[in-house]
Formats: sequence, structure tokens, C-alpha cells
Amino acid sequence: MELPPESSPTLERFVELRRASGNHLDENAARSIVRELKAVGGELRTLRLALTGAERGPELWAVVAALPVEVAIERARRAVVPG
Repeated sequence: MELPPESSPTLERFVELRRASGNHLDENAARSIVRELKAVGGELRTLRLALTGAERGPELWAVVAALPVEVAIERARRAVVPG
């Protein structure tokens, strides 16, 4: 799934945060990533689309926590379209 170029900053920041958080995320760490993205004006809808391919679903923090780090990073990177 390719998302619009304006999605790139959110997805790139997610990759940075997710990589820095290690292999296993507990609920607090996953919520922290989502809060950080929201605080900097991140497009959470685009992150959900990149990670799940759907506009609706479980809480975003739960998706972030459930996906293995490499899967989450790969999905986010695949969705980034060079601007």
C-alpha cells in the first residue's frame, strides 16, 4: 500500500521510535510511541493504514505492540513514497 508523500514524516518518525524501543513492547511503550507521534502532529490514520491496511481496527497502540519490530518497520517503509 502506498500512501501520499505527506505521510512520509509520520512513517519515518515511527520507524525511528519503533527501532529505538527494542524487540518487545509492553502496553506503556506502545502507547508512548503513539503519544509521541500524536504530539508532533503525526498522521495516525496513515500509520494505521501502513501497518494494517485498514482505516479501522483495534487501538493503534495495540497494533504497534502486537507487530514484531521488523514487520512493523518493513510495513511502514513500504508505505513511504518518495516526495
